[in-house]
Amino acid sequence: MKNPTRFWILLAVIVLFSVTVSCMFASQLLGEAGPAPSISPIEVTATQIPPTTPEATQVSSPTPPPPPEQPAPTSTAPLPTTEPAASNQPCVEETCVYDGYFLLERPIGSGGRNTIDYSYRFGIYDSQLKDVHRGVDFLNSSGTPVLAAGDGEVVVAGDDQKTLYGPLRNFYGNLVIIKHQLPGFSQPVFTLYAHLSQISVKVNDPVKAGDEIGLVGMSGGVPGSTLHFEVRLGENSYATARNPELWLTPLPDETDQPQGALAGRIRDPEDNYLQVPNIVVERLSGPGLPAMDRFYLKTYAEKRLIGQPPWEENFAAGDLPAGQYKISFLSNGMQQQVVEVQPGKITVVNFTVK
Repeated sequence: MKNPTRFWILLAVIVLFSVTVSCMFASQLLGEAGPAPSISPIEVTATQIPPTTPEATQVSSPTPPPPPEQPAPTSTAPLPTTEPAASNQPCVEETCVYDGYFLLERPIGSGGRNTIDYSYRFGIYDSQLKDVHRGVDFLNSSGTPVLAAGDGEVVVAGDDQKTLYGPLRNFYGNLVIIKHQLPGFSQPVFTLYAHLSQISVKVNDPVKAGDEIGLVGMSGGVPGSTLHFEVRLGENSYATARNPELWLTPLPDETDQPQGALAGRIRDPEDNYLQVPNIVVERLSGPGLPAMDRFYLKTYAEKRLIGQPPWEENFAAGDLPAGQYKISFLSNGMQQQVVEVQPGKITVVNFTVK
């Protein structure tokens, strides 16, 4: 070879050119095929990893499961509780309204006069008897049927010639006493029916509300035919009398709507009950208009009848048409309060005389 140096140089150039072309061709093939996919051994779902994007945080959470089904109530009206106003439902406001407490029916049927004699209310002092009236009277002709005011058992059926049921013997004449277990009261309730001309039941007889138990008469210490009716709470005692106007089912008004009742407490700042001889109760007809009706009450004349459960009252009135009433009396100045009486309910009103 004439020039060996030129030969080796030419050979090196040829080899370099071949390598360059080969690399370019391989790079082109790899670009067209793309990178090989990565394989994950576990598939991750959206529920396993909480989303972190703003859109994901706005998604509402699943609806919570419904609460356990509650038993349906048996009555839409609140049921009374044991000793309602005195222990479990003390009224500390100016007025409180209670429902579901008229638990006794009228002891005179539709054929007689089932309105109370309001000239001789519960708690009034009788100057002739020199005692306080412990019940209410239903003025009726002799022979008018007398009905049980509630379900119960007859515990007395006879007269009081020998056994004392009041302050004197022959005070009630022919009488019947029924023992009741009324809903909401742990203690028994007794109803007394006096001055009967005839008795139709005997001791230990079970009776239902509305059953005839005797006839109106004028036996015992009474000047005319009438039914004397009492409610006794806890025990069958002359000392445990309660105002029947707060127990008897109210009569309907002129629109056939049940009337209500009012129970009042008049006390000083130390909670001592005060005696008031004249309480004016006016049924209001509207602002600036004259009263539709007006009547007068007194606080109970005997301390043993005052502030007793369930209402702890010292004056009361039943069978009041629903509406607003203004109560006024003089005690260390004029005391007044406007209250609302609701159909079939008892309104308790508190007065604090300072």
